Amino acid sequence: MVAVTAIGGPILASPAQNSSADESSVATWSEAIWEAAIADRTDEVERLLDLVPDRGGVAATRLRERVESRDRHADASDEDRGKERAEALEELDRELAAGDLSKALTAAVRIQTLSDDWAEVLDSDRIAELVRQSEIAEREAEATGDFLLAQEILFRLRTLHEDVGRGDDYRRHNASLERVNRRIGLLAQYAPRALHDLRARQAARLAPEEEFPEFNPAFAEDWREQVRGISHQMLTQAMRTVAFAHIGNVGWRPLLDGGLDSLEIFATTAALGETFPALTDPAKVAAWGEAIGGLRERLAKIDEEDLTRHHANRIVGELMQANRRVLDLPESVLFREFGDGAMEQVGKRFEDQYTEIIWPERYRRFQQQVEGSFVGVGILIRHDDKREIMVVNPLEGSPAWRGGVQADDRIVEVDGVSTVGWSTNRAVDEITGPAGEIVTLGLRREGEAELVAVDLVREAIKMRSVNGWRKESLDESGEPQWDWWLDEPAGIGYVRLTSFNEDSFRDFLDAIRQMRSEGVLRGLVLDLRYNPGGLLKSAVDFTNLYVSDGKIVTCEDRFGREVMRIDAQRNRSMLEGLPTVVLVNQGSASASEIVAGALQAHGAAVVMGDRSFGKGSVQEVHDLSDRQAAAVLKLTTQLYRLPPSDEGLEGRLVHKQPGADDWGVNPDIVVKMTPSQIEQTLELRAAADRIFESEDGPERPDPRRLVDEGIDPQLEMALLLLNARALADLAGDESIASSGG
Repeated sequence: MVAVTAIGGPILASPAQNSSADESSVATWSEAIWEAAIADRTDEVERLLDLVPDRGGVAATRLRERVESRDRHADASDEDRGKERAEALEELDRELAAGDLSKALTAAVRIQTLSDDWAEVLDSDRIAELVRQSEIAEREAEATGDFLLAQEILFRLRTLHEDVGRGDDYRRHNASLERVNRRIGLLAQYAPRALHDLRARQAARLAPEEEFPEFNPAFAEDWREQVRGISHQMLTQAMRTVAFAHIGNVGWRPLLDGGLDSLEIFATTAALGETFPALTDPAKVAAWGEAIGGLRERLAKIDEEDLTRHHANRIVGELMQANRRVLDLPESVLFREFGDGAMEQVGKRFEDQYTEIIWPERYRRFQQQVEGSFVGVGILIRHDDKREIMVVNPLEGSPAWRGGVQADDRIVEVDGVSTVGWSTNRAVDEITGPAGEIVTLGLRREGEAELVAVDLVREAIKMRSVNGWRKESLDESGEPQWDWWLDEPAGIGYVRLTSFNEDSFRDFLDAIRQMRSEGVLRGLVLDLRYNPGGLLKSAVDFTNLYVSDGKIVTCEDRFGREVMRIDAQRNRSMLEGLPTVVLVNQGSASASEIVAGALQAHGAAVVMGDRSFGKGSVQEVHDLSDRQAAAVLKLTTQLYRLPPSDEGLEGRLVHKQPGADDWGVNPDIVVKMTPSQIEQTLELRAAADRIFESEDGPERPDPRRLVDEGIDPQLEMALLLLNARALADLAGDESIASSGG
């Protein structure tokens, strides 16, 4: 008699029945572990992994070795985590003794991240004293105008108090951080010299041995470009639309409160006096404060239901009059700051960071994003510290990449015209243009005595979102050629999806076809980590591949009414039944959450990793354009609801609601990663995927290390589970004995 442990207990078989009994026991075990994972029974999954059937042949032996390897990696990770925590504690004491609160807070966040009980960390005497000292230091930094130091401290204080049941402390630090961020944003837009001085002060604090570059006066006039074309009509139309159509039934009060707050912060940010001289006059600043205070008092006396657009128009009109008497700001500045403040207040009160006014200066690039039409040469750019246009990197396979443009090149000429003083927006406008036309970039490159002139033909730039396991090469057009197999002998594929764009679904199907043409596809890892979302249609198409019946997603309006429902179409579910693990983390948002959440609700995939971001809202675009310029309002009007997991239940809202402690998609199997594991995983993955135009580039690492060395425990567990699910098919297959897989 032979006994094989399975879900229902020992399965007994006579010698004559051994073959069929073996197959039955392996299949029973394989199905049981997958069902346990789908049902969110992690303990059951772990128990079954310790009971891999003896009669699964080479595949079972290989699976047991994987389980043992995973356990060793987990033990080593726990040990490393303990060491890292001890090091962080030592760093905390060292930085506290040195009086560097910013670095001490950084160490405290590390300690918390490496601990099982985050709230308990805050209760320790050392951390409590650090928080007390940091709050005092932050108030002093803000009072003296050192906003970058205040920002550093507040960001870490907020992080320490997030998701630990200290809602009041979190909200207090978050509100202070938003106020400081607002002041820093004002300096960046209107007072670049003051911001430069703050950055020099920060650099002296962080790296005193390094020389910080002198201020470049070319910064000075950028603010005019930022506000050009902004009108009174745009502001009033935007506020009226938000007041009546926002998902939160906003009304007028938050908009008016936010606008007044913003203009008060503006006038009390003394460094803005470098551009607006009236702000250096205490009497004028005081008079402006009195004007705002008077409007606040009148606003407070009006009941919420009585507030109308007439009150809003009157408040904005009186601000315009007061401005003419006191500060004499350009009215476009007044309108922009009031409008941005109004939208920020909506964000604070309704957990909505997505409603915003797209002012004229950003309009064209917003249209490109919406339409997905990018025609250019394929480079990412930014300003360096000297205000020069710097290439961050050329997009792989783009005209710039094929033409030899390199990261850190400085673009000093475009078609023979100097770029001195250019904003990044102007650089984008000059470099992009009609497809098929040539643009000549004059590049200054380290090590080259002369400018490097590069002629590039503009073309439509494809934003690739579907990536495989190992990038093998690039074809003549720059298209990557992928190895899609995470474990080819076992038939386990891998797709990493970085967004949901117009090409994502088609490219994904191409990858599936390629895998199926090369072998038997028994399972798939769909990696949605750090995927911020994209097109709803694309998310629905992906989900429909696995789900043949029932809801995929619905939308509801501000009254809770269902305004849209999308159901699965049976003839499109070509992957139904394919064992799939969907990886998510805090960087998975929007369309990623729809796919992961809908597949989870239908039991069509195992969701693994960490809780997702919690962005499940729908934005509509409203035109704000007038005769002078184009602008739009991006407005949150609906929320997505996932299908119910059981009949009679209500589907889940993934969007993070005000005051909520539950949001996003919660994985069936939670697998945490330490900060060092996350960092190593991202660095190795990026290095493994980068193919250099020159053969002199550094050797690329093997992505297999992510699994073999346990660097990425989420991916390692996903592969383990899929190997377990495939065991029934692989039992007795000796061909995988020598595979690395």
